[in-house]
Amino acid sequence: MEKKKLSLPAQIFIALLLGIVVGLAFYFMGKPEITTNYLKPFGTIFLNLIQFIVVPIVFFSIICGVISMKDIKKVGSVGVKTLIYYACTTAIAIAIGLAIANAFRGLFPVLTVSDLTYEAKEAPTIMETIVNIFPSNIIKPFADASMLQVIVASLFFGFAIILVGEKAQPFASFVESVNEVCMKIM
Repeated sequence: MEKKKLSLPAQIFIALLLGIVVGLAFYFMGKPEITTNYLKPFGTIFLNLIQFIVVPIVFFSIICGVISMKDIKKVGSVGVKTLIYYACTTAIAIAIGLAIANAFRGLFPVLTVSDLTYEAKEAPTIMETIVNIFPSNIIKPFADASMLQVIVASLFFGFAIILVGEKAQPFASFVESVNEVCMKIM
């Protein structure tokens, strides 16, 4: 009889629970320095690796998604639906967060701060925000992990591959290969 392998989400969830149990065990054993000195560096390495791969994954997977549709009108339709979905889910999340915060308002202690000041920067105008969506060069959004600019750049590449057609097929194959490599790294 063949053993069934756990799905990736199940493996991640089990690893998360095991990490919590181990961290709590060291904490309650009175050995928090073990978690700080020996376990925390692994968490930091994990987060560094996530940050390392997230920009290429977003860039190449969006290009692959665009070129898989093979029609710019279809991409536009999906894009509009995605923006509407994003706006609605964001509004729902904000409403839920505000409702929970107001429902439990008096149950949590209020933190007091003394001698702290904060000067908020002036918010950019809508036109400045729109202008800043479009990158001035191809490298800067990747180096700064400016995700909105990375998304815009990937859309331009995807649209260009569709418009070029057959001549862009080698580049499209390269993009799909790099996307597969990035997913395997992840």
